[in-house]
Amino acid sequence: MKILFTATYFPPSLGGVENYVFNIARGLQQTYDAEVVVVTANAKSKVLSIEDYCGLKVYRLPVMMRLSNTLINPFWYFTLKKIIREEKPDIINAHQPVMFMGDLVAFVVGKIPFVLTYHAGTMKKKKLPIDIIIQFYETFVLPHTARKATKIICASCFVRDTLLKKYASKVIIISPGVNTSLYKRDPEIKKEENLVLFIARHKTMYRMKGLYYLIDAIKMLQGVRLRIVGDVDESPDENITFVGVKQGEDLVREMQKASVMVLASLAHMESFGMVLIEAMACGTPVVGTNIGGIPEVINDNVDGFIVAPCDSNALAQAISKIVSNRELATRMGQAGETKVKGNFTWETRVALTEGVFASCLK
Repeated sequence: MKILFTATYFPPSLGGVENYVFNIARGLQQTYDAEVVVVTANAKSKVLSIEDYCGLKVYRLPVMMRLSNTLINPFWYFTLKKIIREEKPDIINAHQPVMFMGDLVAFVVGKIPFVLTYHAGTMKKKKLPIDIIIQFYETFVLPHTARKATKIICASCFVRDTLLKKYASKVIIISPGVNTSLYKRDPEIKKEENLVLFIARHKTMYRMKGLYYLIDAIKMLQGVRLRIVGDVDESPDENITFVGVKQGEDLVREMQKASVMVLASLAHMESFGMVLIEAMACGTPVVGTNIGGIPEVINDNVDGFIVAPCDSNALAQAISKIVSNRELATRMGQAGETKVKGNFTWETRVALTEGVFASCLK
């Protein structure tokens, strides 16, 4: 099987979609002996480049312009046609929600089986004029791409049941996975008492991830500390610390040390909640809001708690239950760890994806 993946962003760029595409592509190549080619964008160069990235053949296409998070070059239409003609893939898999590249693929794919993997609900940001463009895209362009797809893979039931509800008959749910050789419990690292962890890559995500409601909740709890992994900002309280952006083992240690990990999202765009299963893999209980795909990740009262969004009191109560009851925290941590090992490893995600691709080829 020869597979061509397209994604606007790909490692070394950081992000959930980038991580997903890389792990699926590499897993198919290593486990199923598939021949894999990746096509992505490269905003740093004016010419097309071809490189080997961790054993994967990667085409990086030059960018002409940027619209918010979307990278655009109208000439990609011709470049994609040429790459497909030369590589002769058996199947093409486009990853979105970042628009344009995957939508161009839908126009040039011809009779080659085409799988669309969609990772989010609507991308509307409640900001003009960008929401007008997104509305046009989701009304007219995305439906064409979805209709062209032989199968659609969604990161959660939430994604399927919102933006892609009309195409539910050809949707398969394959959520992101966790690298359990990295994200795992370390018996030599003890949980720090009364330590709450919050993670967001950029300061621009703090509001939508509910950080300010979480800060208000921490102020209600005596002796509870909050560590914020992300862009450094001014701390509003002595018990609240910004520790900067962390990656790899440094990020894992933060999860291993925490008493509880909190994702207090307000936004409908929270299609899954990757940091939740990463924390679970480290044996850490979690608290999340009843938003997007989060309820599909947390088993309420088993491996964590689900609370209403925009409710600092509910967050404070959920955090207090965990940090004040070591037996409950241990039980929840073990339940989450077991769930991740059984349901969210990359090995299981790769196997499910291979099954989808094989069914398209049949």
